[in-house]
Amino acid sequence: MRILAYLLLIGLCFILPASAISVTGAKYMGSIAPGQSDSQLITVSTGPDENPTDVEVDVLGFGQGMDQNYFPLSPADDISPYSGRMFITLSNSTLHLQPGVSQPVKATITLPQNVGSGGRYAIIYVHALPNSGVFITTGVIIPVLVTISGTQPMESGSILSVDTGTISVGQPITIKTTFKNTGNYHYYNTVNTVTIYDPNGNPAGNFSTQPSIYAIIPGNSVQYSATPRIPNLSAGTYTADSKVLLGDGTVLDEKKITFSLATNYVPPVTESNITLSPGSPATLTSPDGRYLVSFPQGAVLGDVVVSLGPYPANQLQPAPSGAKLGVTSFEITGLAGLLNKDATLNITYSADDLAAAGGDASQLKLSYWDETQRQWVILPTQVNTQDMTLTATTNHLGVWAVMISPSTNEGSPAATPTKAPIPVAFSIISFAAATVIFGAIVGRRK
Repeated sequence: MRILAYLLLIGLCFILPASAISVTGAKYMGSIAPGQSDSQLITVSTGPDENPTDVEVDVLGFGQGMDQNYFPLSPADDISPYSGRMFITLSNSTLHLQPGVSQPVKATITLPQNVGSGGRYAIIYVHALPNSGVFITTGVIIPVLVTISGTQPMESGSILSVDTGTISVGQPITIKTTFKNTGNYHYYNTVNTVTIYDPNGNPAGNFSTQPSIYAIIPGNSVQYSATPRIPNLSAGTYTADSKVLLGDGTVLDEKKITFSLATNYVPPVTESNITLSPGSPATLTSPDGRYLVSFPQGAVLGDVVVSLGPYPANQLQPAPSGAKLGVTSFEITGLAGLLNKDATLNITYSADDLAAAGGDASQLKLSYWDETQRQWVILPTQVNTQDMTLTATTNHLGVWAVMISPSTNEGSPAATPTKAPIPVAFSIISFAAATVIFGAIVGRRK
């Protein structure tokens, strides 16, 4: 209910007028001895062209999502033994801001003598309230990270799970590592490294994430996502070795899992590009030769760079009624409109595509997503079962997929567009894009 309420609040800001607030002193990181105090001066203001705004300042719990982002926790949900919420008092919890005028709020942090060791954590949430008939939903979160001086911080962690997900030919192998801070103190710059070993114990691929810009807060679990660059793999049993390290290279935890490939694995197409010119034909070919797009002379009206690369299967729009998506997907980019003359696509389908079609290769079709009509267009496709290729002609680029369908819908006026679903995470994405909900955190470290 807490998260749902926040998402509903966030969603309002995209359909109702709002005033923006800004804050200085938008992060506290300091050391305080047991029985001692420290303070943080927070200045809250609105722009000179904003409406008069009523603002509330709350001290809430420190929440952290699996994506490592911070969010405020209600007092009822703030049950962490490392909570510092109850140690913070505010000089003022309600403000009335005139346009362009700032007001201060002093946050005082007082640790009891028996506070314990490590760190304590809270979020000060500064948010606008409905005012003068205008619905206001803007807000800023202020992370409070207190180090209890004179005590021993314990930096430890545990990998709860390592998951490869469903492995499909032509799609990346993504290793998701779920990790929990089991210590009493936060740490920055964590890195997840993943190495894939073949059945003989030889490295087959590896990947390291960028150092995290977020502190991992004690008691919270987060997830790292690694996509090792892997070559063709033969069928067999492989090992994924995942480690989570501190910025200095200290290994917090390591976990190995095995996974099996029933058939040979082929990685996603590697991106390639060519420059098309009006006066000559050209062929865009993937490095492994599995994807060929042949452009005739006059396909474009001016020089343009066209690229071919992978497209994540989990980001494809749903298949239309009576059809289903295969495994192979890719994207051709570089031209905003249509080609002047049709290009010919010659695409190698995979054993997984054929399996998805129940072994009936005649049902394999090439299809593209029409952004204008918001529908998949399934093209007449020639199937060559000997070399496992699909061939079709088109003047469209964009997102492509192998579709399993007994028929095509190209040129059919009765074709019903597939409505794109509204993502469940719309409010969260909007929040990140707008940067006005739950605020912006000063500096590179969050």
